[in-house]
Amino acid sequence: MNLRSKTMDRWVPISRDELEELVSAQLTECSPEQADQFARLRVSFRAAPIMRAGVSESVFIVAQLGEMAIYYEDVEDGFNVSEVAPDGSIATPGFEQWTIADAIQHLLAFPCDPIRRGAASSLL
Repeated sequence: MNLRSKTMDRWVPISRDELEELVSAQLTECSPEQADQFARLRVSFRAAPIMRAGVSESVFIVAQLGEMAIYYEDVEDGFNVSEVAPDGSIATPGFEQWTIADAIQHLLAFPCDPIRRGAASSLL
């Protein structure tokens, strides 16, 4: 479900309000256990720098467990999991198009998650 507005085929970053709507909509499709897990991990949405093709841009972190965070990658139109660098940036950008339920599952499986295991090696 893409709630972002587009102007004359130009990509527009997701707004905080649009992301709130997206998260709310996806949480209605989560199991009660997943919704409870997200409620425990949820943070006030905050912008975090991310490098895309050598350019520093911004994404929203929506949940965090220790140094690991769930963030919304609006270019890929999905949620991802990454370590947060000491400067607050996304340390290991991903290109997944996960739902919030998928991202919760991957965050809780970390560092055993084979998709993001490379980033986990620095945590072990």
